[in-house]
Amino acid sequence: MFSISAVVCATDLSEGSNKAIPLAAYIAKGFGAKLIIAHIIDLPAVTPYGETMVDPQELRTRVEQSTKAQVSDILSSANVDWELHISIGYPAKEIQQIVTESSAGLLVAATHSRSGFERLLLGSVSRKLMFSLSVPFLIVPGALPAERSALHQVESLMIACDFSDDSDIAIQWGFAFAKAFSAKLTLATVIEHGQLDQILTVDPQKDRAVAHRLVDELAGKLRDKLPEELKTTTSTVVLAGHPHEEINKFAILNHIDLIVMGVHGRGFIENLMVGSTTDRLVRLGQFPVLAVRTEQTK
Repeated sequence: MFSISAVVCATDLSEGSNKAIPLAAYIAKGFGAKLIIAHIIDLPAVTPYGETMVDPQELRTRVEQSTKAQVSDILSSANVDWELHISIGYPAKEIQQIVTESSAGLLVAATHSRSGFERLLLGSVSRKLMFSLSVPFLIVPGALPAERSALHQVESLMIACDFSDDSDIAIQWGFAFAKAFSAKLTLATVIEHGQLDQILTVDPQKDRAVAHRLVDELAGKLRDKLPEELKTTTSTVVLAGHPHEEINKFAILNHIDLIVMGVHGRGFIENLMVGSTTDRLVRLGQFPVLAVRTEQTK
């Protein structure tokens, strides 16, 4: 099982971006971890601060005061210790440095809209982080429905599995989150229509038998991923269709709070959990997504 000693939550102080802060606090508290709020001043874009030329130190002081006030208000009822890190420079580089220097086990950030990785947090920053981070990345949709964003809890968790190395690591992280929050756990995989088309025939009776056999085989593979102590309490499900749509639909119907998935997996069901699936799921804006890569073995 993985553990987390520190959680970094990056925010640009926009309304959507700040939605990540309460969930980051909840997770930090659940893992007994330190919460670090990171805000990066991108000097080429100082216009949001109302000036085109300003002394960096003076700007930093003013931004720090404003950020502390906003974050203090957001976390007033969170009952969690936190500290603020203000940096000046290139956001992706500075966030990565804060994660590394704080020995954080998780980065949390929010989207601005439903446009996926390209508009996360600070434009293309999140895409750069996805390829450089040594820790998992928890993405909170800025368009998260109000009834979900107000909860800030993880009582039900879904792990998406494609039987690749990436999803194997995602499964381990999912187990860690389920344990930390005593969350109900579902392990799921998706059969894409393209894969079904390749194995089914024009014989309806034979098609049904083949489909049932494939579902049973995949369900067995999912159960094999579970340690003995989780086999009686974890649900397994085999879905069929477009992965991001089926995962999102299942999560809505089953009141899932968090989805965990590998980012670049290519395995038993080829192309199931490639980056585009995670990207499309984030665009739907319904659930926080914990994105994990094989390199993230912290």
